[in-house]
Amino acid sequence: MRAFAVRSFGEAPALYNLPIPDADGAFLIRVTYAGINPLDNILVERLTATSKYPFVLGVDFAGIVERAPEGEPSLRAGKRVFGMARTHGAYAEYTAVAPGVKTEPLAPIPDGVTDDQAVALPIAAITALRSLELLGVTPGQRLVVMGATGAVGGYTVQMARDRGVRVIATVRRDADEARRLGADEVYDAEAADVIDALRASHPDGVEAVLDLVNGSSVIRRDAEILKSGGGLVSTRYAADEEWFAERRITAVNIATLTNPLSSPEGLAKVARMLAHGTITARIHSIIQPDQIGEVFEKLRNGGLHGKAVIRF
Repeated sequence: MRAFAVRSFGEAPALYNLPIPDADGAFLIRVTYAGINPLDNILVERLTATSKYPFVLGVDFAGIVERAPEGEPSLRAGKRVFGMARTHGAYAEYTAVAPGVKTEPLAPIPDGVTDDQAVALPIAAITALRSLELLGVTPGQRLVVMGATGAVGGYTVQMARDRGVRVIATVRRDADEARRLGADEVYDAEAADVIDALRASHPDGVEAVLDLVNGSSVIRRDAEILKSGGGLVSTRYAADEEWFAERRITAVNIATLTNPLSSPEGLAKVARMLAHGTITARIHSIIQPDQIGEVFEKLRNGGLHGKAVIRF
């Protein structure tokens, strides 16, 4: 099978012909689409000499169950499914997912949702949903989404809009896209200091911030625009939770591995949201396997704008 993988420690990832994974006791899935995420690059950086090689990249996938383990009648052979593959990776024509493994959730794709739409959901959509749960914003409250047109940001804007939350988006150059997603206010970080602009337009502060872009050296400035008792979520593990707590702000760092919505139930929930039109799939481009190296390099260098998915 074709797979984009790291063959040995220290090598750059490339497209190889590898054996189909051993799926004894697991679901063998013929991958139709795989989704490219910033997390994939982080996983490569964390490889060590003792990691298992070849290491197939990718986590998000959609596909068809080729073979199901015994005792799994709901996800039989021929069923369309989507989810996260960590043990065998998703940038491949086949992957294997063991049932009941928390870090590798699997769920059916509902009727009316295509495979390419489904593959755009797992990490991004459940991160957005979990962020809103933690922030607890209610109708009429104000939520600043920093990085609102990225994969996570785009879903957050749509979900918050559906809840009646007033969404304030910060972007870089793509203000029109943020408005199309449903943002009520848009601030371009290329044009002005967004913290200064938000302080001027919301002098009493806002209730919540989802910060998808700032590292630990910058994220403390979010306190300048948050009300006392407000909430902050960082997906970059950049927030000093104790520092914010001293300022009566509840800050939370979240990661995919510890997200309780990384589950079949969480996947099913975001798929229903897509099927019902609450959110739309965030896809920038669909590429072929021989283009993965080029796109992955753009991801590494921060030049990938929007969600790219691989068609197998």
